[in-house]
Amino acid sequence: RENTKIPPENHMESIFDILYIPMGYLIRLAYSLTDNYLLAILLFTLVMEIILSPFGIKQQKNQVKQASLAPKIAAIRKKYAGRNDQATQQKMQNELMDMYKQENYNPAGGCGTLLIQFPIIICLYNVVINPLRYICNVPKAEIEALKTFLTESGVTLDIRNQQIAIINHIRDNVQSYTSIAPSLEDAVIPNFTVGPFDLSQVPEISFSPFNWLMLIPVVTFVVMILSQKITQKFTYQSPESADAQNSASMKIMMWTMPLLSVYIEFQMAAAIGVYWIFRSVISTLQRIIFSKLIPVPKFTEEDFKAAEREANVKEKKPAKKENENKAPVRSLHHIDDEEYIARQEAKAKALEAEEAAARAAAGETTESGNEKAAPIKNDGKSAYKNKKD
Repeated sequence: RENTKIPPENHMESIFDILYIPMGYLIRLAYSLTDNYLLAILLFTLVMEIILSPFGIKQQKNQVKQASLAPKIAAIRKKYAGRNDQATQQKMQNELMDMYKQENYNPAGGCGTLLIQFPIIICLYNVVINPLRYICNVPKAEIEALKTFLTESGVTLDIRNQQIAIINHIRDNVQSYTSIAPSLEDAVIPNFTVGPFDLSQVPEISFSPFNWLMLIPVVTFVVMILSQKITQKFTYQSPESADAQNSASMKIMMWTMPLLSVYIEFQMAAAIGVYWIFRSVISTLQRIIFSKLIPVPKFTEEDFKAAEREANVKEKKPAKKENENKAPVRSLHHIDDEEYIARQEAKAKALEAEEAAARAAAGETTESGNEKAAPIKNDGKSAYKNKKD
């Protein structure tokens, strides 16, 4: 079959090869150094985290900046506390945005690392399921020639993982296929099996026989939960975000993401799950290191008070309790105290009215000659009057 020999192609065959080819080169280099597919993924993950470390440093610096603005943020929120109408809330948000702009702080500045992880997963998935093209560096035309030859020879190829099936079939006798695919002669042919795990296969739930690949999604779930809990301890959280973390919706989200990852792993090659595990562990260690190298500032109560004075926050008087005595506290000096004088006059009038009612009840009259003597009251005032008389 000399006529099927096709010269190798070194140029890109797709616009996405801009990402796929460098990523495949990293895995090929890592496998050449370790001769183990699991360790190759570990080394690949480590290199990728080092490449993305500037995003992690930027995220940590963004948190430090946010923490440094905590007293000002608290002062602005306290300034509008207790007013939940839309106009007031909008005014508060505008003041916060103006303060962020003045301090050159971007609240979304630390999201780069999170946003870039999803494209990496997609690229890695395409590299893993197309190892002949991106790890072995075999051109697409030669891959099609190999596929046609094996199919005509009666070899059944898994339609989901054709390139992986081709590698598994030709690995032990690569030289026999170099006439069809000359690029195989110097290619690095990976072995996807590590112990009981064939990392090129998709995990399936099976207990008879036991499918060892099931353990990878389970381990991923556990590692992601632990990673989230540890990362929260080394990540600055504003009082508002801390309250949000304790809310029911955030707790649901905390469990939703790992469960979604488990579902995705049951749809992709196991190597993706292994990458997810390594990435969670390494990124958690990276977060701890960055938090130690670039620590978040801490503030005292006096710092928050100073920020309130700067923001012209007026101290609000505490609301009175329902059972609290509502009578005003009487001053020690009553000169020009109109309220005190008015209360004393009212008490005097009330006392005179009570005395008049008491005299009327005793049969006293105002007619001359018929007036009865009023009973002497046993108090200091009556005693003094009687003595005077």
